[in-house]
Amino acid sequence: MRALIFTTVVSLLVAACAFEDTDSLTGRRARGGAGGEDGDEASAGGATPGADPTQPGSCKEGLAHPGFANVDFVGDRKPGAIGADRRRVKPYSALRSEFQRALGAVPAGLATSVAAYGDVPARWYQEPTAGAVSLYTTYTLAFTACYDTMTAPAFAEAPTAASASTECAKMQRKLWQRSATPDETKACADFTVGLADEPAPRRRWAHACASIMTAAGFTTY
Repeated sequence: MRALIFTTVVSLLVAACAFEDTDSLTGRRARGGAGGEDGDEASAGGATPGADPTQPGSCKEGLAHPGFANVDFVGDRKPGAIGADRRRVKPYSALRSEFQRALGAVPAGLATSVAAYGDVPARWYQEPTAGAVSLYTTYTLAFTACYDTMTAPAFAEAPTAASASTECAKMQRKLWQRSATPDETKACADFTVGLADEPAPRRRWAHACASIMTAAGFTTY
């Protein structure tokens, strides 16, 4: 009887181990492989239905960093979502070079606008954040710089649906350093054409340029 029980237990353990994938961090069977019970999951990109794909899961990343009294000084740091460090606001110190890159000139008022972006003490770092004051200041500075540099004959003509779409796409590609989506270009063109209360064509184009430079494509990394 003891031999029968022992044989039964060993058989169950062997069967249980056979269902585990040695390459799986979660211990699930045939994760990402063909023919397993997770075959549908693998075809959907390996994501568990209902789970948040941006979360790191239960993976152990890195080693502990013990400090004084052998206390891990990052022990209370919560795991961040994948991609959460993207779209970080550009600090004030980067705006001078960014304006120079985008327009070939730096707005004169930038030097006196540091308070609008948060005055960080010397030899210190503070994560910049966007707010109503900083965005309004960026728009104002961008409008001035755009107006001063938009001296081409094309900007002396009132924008039409076609010309606004073309120029918006060009400016978005240059200022954002990527091609805009059709919806983004359409939004810019609609805004530009809709500025009917602004009689000066060059000012309408400058408003379009400023709106692009106030968007996340320019103000964030």
